[in-house]
Amino acid sequence: MSTPTNEVQVGWFKSTLFVLFATVCLPLIVTFGVSGKSSVEKLVTNMAQPLFLSLVTVFAIGVGLIRRNETKAGWLLLFGSCLMWILSSSIVSSYVVKTWEASAETTVLSANAPFDYIVVLGGGTSVSPNGRAQLGLSGDRVGYAASLYLSGIAKHLVTTGDNLVISGSLTSSFKTEDDPSYQTKQIWQSFGVPADVIFELPGQNTSSEVAALREHTEYWQDKRCAILTSASHMPRALALARRAGVRVLPIAADYRTRTDPLTINQLFPEAENLGRLQVIFKEWLAMRVSR
Repeated sequence: MSTPTNEVQVGWFKSTLFVLFATVCLPLIVTFGVSGKSSVEKLVTNMAQPLFLSLVTVFAIGVGLIRRNETKAGWLLLFGSCLMWILSSSIVSSYVVKTWEASAETTVLSANAPFDYIVVLGGGTSVSPNGRAQLGLSGDRVGYAASLYLSGIAKHLVTTGDNLVISGSLTSSFKTEDDPSYQTKQIWQSFGVPADVIFELPGQNTSSEVAALREHTEYWQDKRCAILTSASHMPRALALARRAGVRVLPIAADYRTRTDPLTINQLFPEAENLGRLQVIFKEWLAMRVSR
């Protein structure tokens, strides 16, 4: 005769098997039949990531609770994990990013109409452990600006950004080498951009960068001047510049929109996709508060 403990264990075991079949086995079978071995290998790699494993665990717990008639808690877990699954899928994040970046204004470029100054907003650089300035996640801003100068579309480049000012015992933790503007200048020079055409502006966020640019009218007043930044950041940066009365044209870079064909893999969760959504939400929120 089975004991209540054994019945509970069997119930949880059945719930786990059901979830594993629905979220792991069935998708792998379908992927193999539709896309072949290489897609299966990629999907298995995605399934081995912490986010997917966590969601499957929560699914199993939710189904197990429902089987035990703890329906409120069970359905709450299932709803939360399903929402996280959907938000972290490529198909959803790609749609959100594409829609947002489509609103970014950008200027048609021509060597026949060069810019006197292109102002590249801080970001996209970091320092390697050996102290070398390197391109980061938004590094296309920096690389694109250098290519525009070298192709004759820009006469001068302006880089912005310094570190947050921290008082107290942490004051000495930041060095000049940690400033985004310093890092960008080093990278531009390594690309062959002369030091005498590079200028630096302070700024610890977009608002303060635009405020600094407003004070330096020699860069934009009666000049052909552009702001270059990530496409996701452009709507906010351009709105702040116009509000400050700074007359600039937009040049969008660092597009995050994906153009991959639709695959089953894009329906599965990846932590990277949550990061892409977070960038868009940050931009939307900052625009709401005019920062």
